[in-house]
Amino acid sequence: MQTDPTPDDDPAFLTSARRWKLFGLSHLPYRILLLAKMIDRVTSLHVREEASMTLAEWRVISHVEVMGRCSASEIADAAFVDRAEVSRAVTMLEARRMVEREPNPRNRRSSLISLTDEGRRIYLAVRGERSKMYEDWLVDLTEAERAQLDHMLNKVMRRVLLANPGTILG
Repeated sequence: MQTDPTPDDDPAFLTSARRWKLFGLSHLPYRILLLAKMIDRVTSLHVREEASMTLAEWRVISHVEVMGRCSASEIADAAFVDRAEVSRAVTMLEARRMVEREPNPRNRRSSLISLTDEGRRIYLAVRGERSKMYEDWLVDLTEAERAQLDHMLNKVMRRVLLANPGTILG
């Protein structure tokens, strides 16, 4: 029988669990934020080790793969990140020949970004490993619980968007 990678008596796990319990049901949005930060840290380390890229570069690669040919502005909007961060990441990825730009026929002030074969190869390699990580993180949830969690997160996201449209969709 396989044991959990972090036993319940591990000091680091206990410290994190105590911090988590400080913020109970009345702080669910904050707990979601903490979880997102944990995932960002793990992702940042993973893509740095596997592909020698930053988290911002990984986000660009991922969004271009999922969205198809798109502008930096569209990536920034989809990822809820600063356009300058996306622009810097695109510049670095272009220098590494992972993405390429072409004129945007809809807007002469921007360009369209697409993955090169090398960018797609890196995406597929890293994404394969990330899929395994995601599955490990969700192993304790049934398919029904996963669907329910997705539904509940969408409800929270909708309310955040409705309450702050200019701030988020700005």
